[in-house]
Amino acid sequence: MLKPIPAACLLLLSTTGWCQSTTPASTQQPTQDTQPITTLKVAARVVEISAVVKSKGGEHEGGLTKDDFILKQDGKPQPIRYFSRGSDLPLTLALMVDTSGSQRTFINDEALASDVFFETMMGRKQDRAMLVQFDVSVQQLQGMTNSPNILHLALTRLSSHASAANGTLLNDAVYSVAKNILAKEAGRKAIVLLTDGGENGSRSSLADAIEQVQRADVQVYSILYSAQNEAAKFGVITGTSDPGMKLLQSLSEATGGRVFTVSPTLSLREIYAQISQDLRLQYALAYTPPADTQPNSYHKLELKAKNNKLTVQARKGFFAA
Repeated sequence: MLKPIPAACLLLLSTTGWCQSTTPASTQQPTQDTQPITTLKVAARVVEISAVVKSKGGEHEGGLTKDDFILKQDGKPQPIRYFSRGSDLPLTLALMVDTSGSQRTFINDEALASDVFFETMMGRKQDRAMLVQFDVSVQQLQGMTNSPNILHLALTRLSSHASAANGTLLNDAVYSVAKNILAKEAGRKAIVLLTDGGENGSRSSLADAIEQVQRADVQVYSILYSAQNEAAKFGVITGTSDPGMKLLQSLSEATGGRVFTVSPTLSLREIYAQISQDLRLQYALAYTPPADTQPNSYHKLELKAKNNKLTVQARKGFFAA
């Protein structure tokens, strides 16, 4: 049985790795695929950007080349040196589920919908996913694997305990997964964050969490699942915006992801289907920052399509190495 990761342990993740009490990952991993894996191999200083392009009607736009884009760093145009369809590259995905007291009633629905999501996303052996739950602690229920069956078993361990009502380490969870797991992965990377956006007790700030996902080149797709929006299914309208939305918008907009809300008109399964489309139909671009780019500092990115009828969803900046 997995033991909770205490908050203090989160501060040690950068040097000690995941503080978990599980059996070795090698006993759970499926047989390694012997086929070659397509990857984007670029120099260390290259900045990678995943982009989703849509028409005004919201349809994904395919068939574009690097010449169809305009890229700027800190307002100055930059040549795009590398370009690929995202579907050609491996995908590394972290599903992070809020199991704090406010989310307890949603866990069964989340597990069922997430099971279908994993089945959809793990269609290629080069794609991998992991499962993390967080409340007063952060627990890795399953490390990286390309097996939907293993992920299915991990989803059965999602749970909310009485002590979970005492805190929600959302910022710490995002910070630690981005810094200590995803930053070491190559290719396209994404976090799918399933939560009501409540934050209580993290030692990391929201700015800290955003910085780490930007440093790790990770997109954050946030799904707001809250009691307030659940009540709307039964005709109970509060007339106020959900307090967790602002935090989730900050995370996703800064990293080129999107924010969704589970509602009477949009189910969790439908949201997962939209995220799956985004991740399958991305473009992967990369460029080399100018020589005068200040190291260890934040720089703004702007990626647009030359066709002004198209909208581009991509991260807003990066931290130079």
